[in-house]
Amino acid sequence: MDTLTIQYIIIAIVFIVAVYFVVKRLFPSKGKAGGCNKGCGCAVDQSKK
Repeated sequence: MDTLTIQYIIIAIVFIVAVYFVVKRLFPSKGKAGGCNKGCGCAVDQSKK
């Protein structure tokens, strides 16, 4: 491999890592959320039956 190919590989890795962190920042995981806001309709109250 020549040095230009190695440079392109390093740039691609840095770019992929940067995109990963931006996506992770914009779309936080649902596991840490701890629930929905009021009025979303996902938690159905069973006592209304």
